Amino acid sequence: MTGDTHLGEAGLLARMLPHLSSDPRVEVGPGDDAAVVRLPTPRVVVTTDTLVQGHDFLAHTTTARWIGHKAAVQNLADVAAMGARPVALVVALSAPADTPSRVFEELTIGIAHRAQADGAQVVGGDLGQAEQLALTVTALGALEEGQEPVLRSGAHPGDVLTIGSPRLGRSAAGLALVLSGRVRVQDGAVDGAGGHGDLVTWHDAPDPDLALGWTVGRTASAMMDLSDGLVRDGGRIARASGVRLDLDPAALGPDAQQLAVVAAEVGADPWDWVLHGGEEHAMLATFPAGSVPAGFRPIGRVLPGVGEKEHSVLLGGAEIAGTGFDHFGPSA
Repeated sequence: MTGDTHLGEAGLLARMLPHLSSDPRVEVGPGDDAAVVRLPTPRVVVTTDTLVQGHDFLAHTTTARWIGHKAAVQNLADVAAMGARPVALVVALSAPADTPSRVFEELTIGIAHRAQADGAQVVGGDLGQAEQLALTVTALGALEEGQEPVLRSGAHPGDVLTIGSPRLGRSAAGLALVLSGRVRVQDGAVDGAGGHGDLVTWHDAPDPDLALGWTVGRTASAMMDLSDGLVRDGGRIARASGVRLDLDPAALGPDAQQLAVVAAEVGADPWDWVLHGGEEHAMLATFPAGSVPAGFRPIGRVLPGVGEKEHSVLLGGAEIAGTGFDHFGPSA
C-alpha cells in the first residue's frame, strides 16, 4: 500500500475516526482521555488479545483490513463464548514510523466493520510507534441479570460435543498455504494459492457465526471458542470439567475430505488440520443429549473421566497424536 507517512498522530486519527459509527450506548467516544460506555447490565465480561507482525501474520500474505477483522474476531469470540453479548472494543495500535496512513485507515475499517456486525463499537484506544506492527484489542461484553456465564467446567458425561461451524481445518489449511512461500496477497486478491484462495482468506480473516454464543449457546453446559485446535481446546474443557471427550471420526471425516486436495499439494495430512488447526474461533460447546440447537453440529460425546488426571480427548476411542498450538511450545 502507498500513502502519506507524515500525517502525524492527529492526521492519522482524522483518517481513522470517520470509520467508527456512533451508538447511544457510547456517551464519550474516541477523542478524550477515556471512553464512557453505558452498559446494558452491570455484569461486564472483559478479554484482550494481541496480533504481532511476524508472529501472528506476514504482511505480504494478508491485508490491513483483514488484520483488523481478525483482531476483532478473536476478541469478540472470547466474549461470545461466555454467553455474553459484545458491547465495545478498545484498540491499541503500534506501527513503524514509515507505515503508510492508508494502513491505519484500513485496520480501522476491518476492526470497526466486524465489531459492528456483532453489535459492538470501537470506543477508543492508543496509537504508538514500534519496530513492527502490533494490534492489541480489549473487548467488553455484558451478561444479562440472572444469566450464568457459560464456563469450560460444566460438561457432564452423556453430553454431546458440538461445534458452531459447518467445516473445520480451513484456517490451518490457509496457514499451510501461507507458509508454503508461494502465496502473496495484494489489494485483497490472493495469488499463488492454486485455486484455494478461500482458505487463505479464511485464515487471514475468519468469519465464524459468533452470535451463536450469546443466543442459543447460552444453553450449553460448557463452551469456549476454538482458537488453538480441537484437541488442545477440547482438552481444556475436559480438564476443567473432569471428563473425557471422544471425537466422532464419521462426523469429522467430511471436514478432512474437503481439504484432501490442498493437503496433498502441500504434503500435509488434512486430519492434522481438522484436529489441531487453530484460529477458527467457532463456538466449541457441549449440550445435554437431545438439546443441541440449530447452528451447532455434533462432533463427539462426553465420557466420564478416568482417575484424577485422565481427562483426555480421543478420536473414536483412540488416543490422538499431536498437541495443537502453544504460544511458548515447540510449535510457536
